[in-house]
Amino acid sequence: MRKLFLAALAGASATALLLAACKATDTAGNLNSNKAQAAATQPANPAEEARRVTVAELQKMLDGGEAAIYDTRPKSQYDAEHIKGALSMPSGEVSNRVGELPKDKTIVFYCT
Repeated sequence: MRKLFLAALAGASATALLLAACKATDTAGNLNSNKAQAAATQPANPAEEARRVTVAELQKMLDGGEAAIYDTRPKSQYDAEHIKGALSMPSGEVSNRVGELPKDKTIVFYCT
């Protein structure tokens, strides 16, 4: 009886290890479900998740050389007035000009 119990326990353990090993290396099904889950948790508007800074925080970052400001309004509005030191990058051009953005600074976009 004891031998039967040990054999059953060994068989169950071997099966559990085999299934765990298959699950650990078989990610084909998991990748799709992870993508679907990630898509379901994305905000409808990514801008809602953007970090907001106050005027005081922005001034401190600018004084420390830690930030770059981009005005995303049309060029004519930028030309009429803009924050001192801001560069013009209309919102419709951002995706095409992303290579111009500094990689070593906090990038601050504004539109009003």
